[in-house]
Amino acid sequence: MFVCPSQVRSACSGCSSCSSLCGQKGAKRDLSLTAAARQFAAPQMKPQVSGVVSSKLRNDMLEVKFGDGTEGRLPFVWLRDNCQCPQCFSVEALGRKLLMDDLDVEVQPTEVEETMDGLMVKWSDGHQSEYSTNWLQNRSFTPTSRALHRERYALRREPWGAEHTMKNFDYNTLMSDDRVLLDWLLTMERKGSAMVKNAPKKDVAGPELIEHIAFVKQSHYGPHSPVINRPNTNNVAFTNAKLGMHNDLPQYEHMPGIIFIQCVAQHPGAGGESIVTDGLFAAEELRRNHPEDFKILSSTDMYFWDKGHANYSWEMPEFYKIAKFPVIRVNGNNEVMQIAVNNAIRDSHMDLPPQEVKKYYAAYKRFHNILYANAMTFKMEQGDMMTLDNVRCLHGREGYEANSERHIESSYLDWDEARCRRRRLQEKFGCFV
Repeated sequence: MFVCPSQVRSACSGCSSCSSLCGQKGAKRDLSLTAAARQFAAPQMKPQVSGVVSSKLRNDMLEVKFGDGTEGRLPFVWLRDNCQCPQCFSVEALGRKLLMDDLDVEVQPTEVEETMDGLMVKWSDGHQSEYSTNWLQNRSFTPTSRALHRERYALRREPWGAEHTMKNFDYNTLMSDDRVLLDWLLTMERKGSAMVKNAPKKDVAGPELIEHIAFVKQSHYGPHSPVINRPNTNNVAFTNAKLGMHNDLPQYEHMPGIIFIQCVAQHPGAGGESIVTDGLFAAEELRRNHPEDFKILSSTDMYFWDKGHANYSWEMPEFYKIAKFPVIRVNGNNEVMQIAVNNAIRDSHMDLPPQEVKKYYAAYKRFHNILYANAMTFKMEQGDMMTLDNVRCLHGREGYEANSERHIESSYLDWDEARCRRRRLQEKFGCFV
């Protein structure tokens, strides 16, 4: 079964791969992720295995043509490294048994045979390997096969500005319907934000939902944090003061992936409004319009720290965290992977020559201004649970009266676990190739 590289989309653009969903190529049709997941869950015919019809040795690669007309270029060393025989690969553990010590980087095929099931290769090291057609096509180094696996790894994110509206989900339905849960996971990975409605009025509603998905990400604040006006507080978030937009816990080298912000009780009057922005959108705006500032913020490490004591029995009695990385973290392809903004715990220590400090502040201030220029403001109600991609989206709040009974609970889920569940549900509902 072929699935469009965009997987399941809320508004299909009419690509030929999705024509079965849209009805006709180029059609515009709103299709909720849940509805799309239900369609993908329907029984599917497996494609006919057409085998490898030809192969040619060229420049340390095996050029193959499959029965459906597609082609691939397979490096010799990669083929040998990924032999699927029981001696080289464990089917039970789904792991490679061949040791790097035993791999000859200069290995060459001595015989290649095309079969209806795939390929048989004899190697210069005396080994023999067999590969199925589907296995080879899924890993054939073509732009299509590489793009599909990139989407399997992490879905393409869709930046948004102040006009964004969060998609709503029902708490109990998320707990009972895996198709809706998949919809939420896809939405979170693409948009980085969603609102869960009708959460039960208890402080562990967030952790209970997270445990339905995977595992709670613990911090020195425990499995969940009451965000209330605490006496003798250990964090400025636990006051009634206005709180600037921020990402949670950048004092951790591995920041929490998704934050669950539950409104147990809201301040009844003015105050306590939430403000949310997409750091990915702001970072790309900065890159486009102020490339030098983007370079500074993506290449200069900043310290974040948090030192204190427990307010509750489930918290770490004493803690002292320090982490160090750029405010805008990019990968090897210069793609934005993480935003780390938290003015409260941004350290006063700076690992910079003094003459570079003002330039850094100017870049940081410009990024701050873009974040706020594209933010949305709203007031959560009791039963709302805002879920945000914590390494992408920032959140803050307006101040409120000190004697207010406003009660917010926060808890975390790592992206590794969220993506794990998303992939398993996609397999369950037939959303993978």
